[in-house]
Amino acid sequence: MTATNDYALIDPDKRVGTVTRVGASSVELTVPLGLAISGQRGLARGTTGDFLFIDCDAAIVLGRLTEVIVPERQRSALERQLEQEIVTDPQGRAQLLATIDKTTKEVSRGINTKPRIGDSIYLAEGQALASAIQSALRGETKSENGAQHLIELGRLSGLNDAQIMVPPEKIFGRHCGIFGATGGGKSWTVSKLINEVVRLKGKCILFDPTGEFEGKITGAKEYRFSSGDAEHPLVRFPYKHLSETDLYGLLTPSTQMQGPNLRSAIKSLRLSAFLRSDPKEFPPAKQEDGSHLYFVSNKHFIEVMENGVIKKAERSRNWISRALIKFAPHLDSQFCDFDVRLLSTQIREECVKQHNNFQDGFYGKVDDYALGLCNSLNVRIENYLSSSEMKCIFSDEGKDVCEIIKDFIKDPNQNALLLSFEHVSFKYNTREILLNTIGRYLLSLAREQAFKECPLICFLDEAHQFVGRSIGDETNRVSLDAFGLIAKEGRKYGLTAAIATQRPRDVPTDVLSQLGTLFVHRLTNDQDRETIERACGDLDRDAAAFIPSLAQGEAIIVGPDLPAPLPVLITHPEKAQQPESKGPDYQKHWG
Repeated sequence: MTATNDYALIDPDKRVGTVTRVGASSVELTVPLGLAISGQRGLARGTTGDFLFIDCDAAIVLGRLTEVIVPERQRSALERQLEQEIVTDPQGRAQLLATIDKTTKEVSRGINTKPRIGDSIYLAEGQALASAIQSALRGETKSENGAQHLIELGRLSGLNDAQIMVPPEKIFGRHCGIFGATGGGKSWTVSKLINEVVRLKGKCILFDPTGEFEGKITGAKEYRFSSGDAEHPLVRFPYKHLSETDLYGLLTPSTQMQGPNLRSAIKSLRLSAFLRSDPKEFPPAKQEDGSHLYFVSNKHFIEVMENGVIKKAERSRNWISRALIKFAPHLDSQFCDFDVRLLSTQIREECVKQHNNFQDGFYGKVDDYALGLCNSLNVRIENYLSSSEMKCIFSDEGKDVCEIIKDFIKDPNQNALLLSFEHVSFKYNTREILLNTIGRYLLSLAREQAFKECPLICFLDEAHQFVGRSIGDETNRVSLDAFGLIAKEGRKYGLTAAIATQRPRDVPTDVLSQLGTLFVHRLTNDQDRETIERACGDLDRDAAAFIPSLAQGEAIIVGPDLPAPLPVLITHPEKAQQPESKGPDYQKHWG
């Protein structure tokens, strides 16, 4: 972490004051030039937000001025003294951020050298401060050719010549969070980070719930899950990648009759697909009604109707049960790898009496009582399959997004993939289910080491709509926790997440605790600020006090790989990369 630049950290001409009191994480100081004297305002030195160097002999402590006051006993005389000779003594409080070695100019986290009363304090000169911080940020990370990939973020707030560039490992290595209220610049920061990833030839996927990033990511392949066009081809997520648990949460079967029959129908459809997959091993014998008999042994067969549904009424229960046990290793799956369009028909076949009074080991006739209880379940299934809201999952229209993701990972010339959820309905929790299943699919690829040599960053905007949600009723409650799992274990597989939201209080604490680097834009809600403070130990009360008054595009960047909380004015993305996040133009459309 050593800087090679030959520069002086302290400029004697920029002395601010002297340490008068030392606390555990802050100091109090005199600020003799802190008054805005009439006609001499430009000569004042020391205001809230200024970075400071505290001279501690062999080391320098980096601080930030958080408060400047006039002692209460002098306030009454201040007004009449402004036009005369000033005898007021302003005082200030500074937050202690990091330690800088004077010789090596190495920045280290924490306060390794405590200031003493009487130590001199100076304004931090922009270039010197930026150089010291850059040496700490860059560390030892280098690419194979010796160069270093750096993400250009912007400049330190209040310092025009303090540019900040950070290696991607320091931002995305432990996951990333971008937080900010409406109008704070959150979307522009997301766009800036994504386009920097593209510039550095990295790989990222953006899940865009609003469509505001369409056309704003350089060279990105863009797809929609609804209302596709020539520039944004239509895609779908194959239902076969849904988990069986997701299906239960969607269908919410009752425990008395619907749940057992649904489970039995799924097993039957898997068995049917397995028998029909290998005609050589299970030669079918066609019947006059179009059904087929599949012999699972010399004497035992299972009747499968022409549409692929297993016939159960007055058929052998023993033969079907033995087949399910015999082929269990082939039928065991957590996914919906069966023809879901046959599910309601197969459920009707499951509604039979379990015993036959005339044939031992056979099913009886249709059980009208069970069929009536399962009728509402069948209606829900057919409703989902035919609804326009669920087309992105149950329809065959559009390209397979799983194949698109695989091709994207393999293609070295593709750096960004945008998946738009803009026109995906909130009805039936379609958005939440769709994103969760894609997240789970990415995690399964990560566990197969797909991203070990090609790290992938998943950007999720409006994360409060998706993370920490659940679907289903009390009996079939399903947590949509895919991105929570990515946050907990994806990093070791090369899969990291960048979560953006204006409501951090709605993000589960177990997910927030996994986020390493946080970009905190303006937050006006007390609960949001308290959530951020609890999630990040580096952001104490003094630093958090700046959050409600941050300018547009300004963010406090906090993380374990950063020497201290850094207030940075994020560089605006280029005009062609700026998201369309403006509100309605009343001046144009009214009147």
